[in-house]
Amino acid sequence: MSGWGTGASGALRRSPALLLMLLAALLLLLLAARAPPAPTAPLRPRPLPLAVAPPAPPVNVTHRAPANGTVKPATRPADRVTRAPGAPLVSDIYEAGHERPHPELCPALGAHVKVLIMVTSAPEHARARDAIRLTWGHFAARRDVAFAFALGRPPSALRPALDAEDALYGDLVVGRSVDSYSNLTLKTLSILEWADTYCPRAPRLLKTDDDMFINVPRLLRFAAARVNATNTIWGKVVKKSLPKRTSKSKYFVPVAQFAGAVFPEFATGPAYLLTADAVRTLRAAAARRPYLRLEDVFVTGVVASAASVRRVHAPEFLNRKAPAHPCALQRALSLHMVQFHEQFDLWRKLLDGKTKCAG
Repeated sequence: MSGWGTGASGALRRSPALLLMLLAALLLLLLAARAPPAPTAPLRPRPLPLAVAPPAPPVNVTHRAPANGTVKPATRPADRVTRAPGAPLVSDIYEAGHERPHPELCPALGAHVKVLIMVTSAPEHARARDAIRLTWGHFAARRDVAFAFALGRPPSALRPALDAEDALYGDLVVGRSVDSYSNLTLKTLSILEWADTYCPRAPRLLKTDDDMFINVPRLLRFAAARVNATNTIWGKVVKKSLPKRTSKSKYFVPVAQFAGAVFPEFATGPAYLLTADAVRTLRAAAARRPYLRLEDVFVTGVVASAASVRRVHAPEFLNRKAPAHPCALQRALSLHMVQFHEQFDLWRKLLDGKTKCAG
């Protein structure tokens, strides 16, 4: 190490030019360190990528009815069901199953039953149900008649009362859809599901309401006289009925739910009778259709028409308010708009064996 230092310093002394070059280099380094930094061009922000606009929402196509109140039906193949704008399919909104199924109401899946009677009822209509149980609902005690009330999912405030009522009578079949007027179609589909699941061997299903008086002996004779019929609905059949397009109407039907100018013929909802095979056919076909809130038009009209289920008018189904004369009661199968307290008077007159009626 000492030899290397001695040789280097000697070389510097012998070469003044090399010494000057080293001193110049050191001077340049000192000057460079003390000089201010060279100005630089200002930074420019990088351009951001262009924002991609979200896809435009689908246009809500509305169809305005002409001045004469008619709407041209959509020109589509009959076997192709298309979701109308704003109208969900039944399968999108129907909640299958029952909170209270009560399968014991139809023993042996209905093997010994001639008629299954299911009565749609609102949760708060306890008095109407009691009146029916004490009058024509007595026929539920027969081995060949199965009977139940059909309700939707009730509000929580009514659940304790319904629990007590069902614990006493055990005849409340409760579906999973919310109970409301707009959900009557869902309640009827719940009836079809219950009949097809728990009472499929019963040959006939009567769907009726809790403001109806049903002449059950007449119903049993009616069913017995048509024991070989299949794929059929009997009731008060209405033809060439027009949809109500006024939003203020109780029966308002938006074009999204039904676009045709005239409803298919249908059996009015207060009471109608179905064959067991029609129950299964309608239940399956309804799931693929756009939802329509008018349950009788939808089930016995739109769906029945699409599924080729026959609708047969039977004058015994009055489905209206009628004079409470014993002879009128004996000829009729169903009366509508019956108050709960009127059930007892009609029941007494039906059982009156003193009045002789012609025919």
